[in-house]
Amino acid sequence: MKYTIKYLRAAQEDLATIEDWYRLHFDDQTALKVTNSIVDTISRLEDYPDSGSLPPDEWLAQNGFRMVISGRHVAIFKKTSDSVFIHHIADTRTEYGKLFHS
Repeated sequence: MKYTIKYLRAAQEDLATIEDWYRLHFDDQTALKVTNSIVDTISRLEDYPDSGSLPPDEWLAQNGFRMVISGRHVAIFKKTSDSVFIHHIADTRTEYGKLFHS
């Protein structure tokens, strides 16, 4: 069974922000390469929704969130019976757990 990937608004905005940052600091080609890599990593959850790992943030882990890493970015998601909801996409070097506590 294939799961449906659903990007929540915050995750869509996160991805757009990442793309804009790379476009501003590098070029269009690099921006697309980075965002395509993130989307490709997330798309694997269609077939393997239990992949990824528990996030180091205790609250996220206790509340059923998982994460997948693509380069310097992490996608935080939750799985339901037939869908994977992408909640946030963030730089791994940040305290991304705080995105859920504010």
